[in-house]
Amino acid sequence: MRYLLNADAVIGYLNGVPSALRLFSELYRQGNTLCTCAMVMTEVYTGLTPIELERGDKLLRPMRFFRASPDIGRQAGLWRYEFARTGLQLAAPDCLIAATAYHHGATLVTGNTRRSP
Repeated sequence: MRYLLNADAVIGYLNGVPSALRLFSELYRQGNTLCTCAMVMTEVYTGLTPIELERGDKLLRPMRFFRASPDIGRQAGLWRYEFARTGLQLAAPDCLIAATAYHHGATLVTGNTRRSP
């Protein structure tokens, strides 16, 4: 299976969070394909210090990279529109990441379970 890792999962791994370490270990052990995309990489690298860059590169570069497309942008916008009509404001980056996973048939791995009002 393919798993698109959200930035919080990647950052958790890089920070040595036990649950993130276990998750990565289990996904690798099962032979799954770990994936990333431009938005996730942007969010991860935004928080890395110069000293941490090499660790980020070692983790992200071997992952399968999903490119964005007009269809992904369209889906993200449609979801934002739909959820806004129900009173739930979703961030554009989150929608783009979710639409990327959806478009590529990957499971999105995230610890972000908060709901906006």
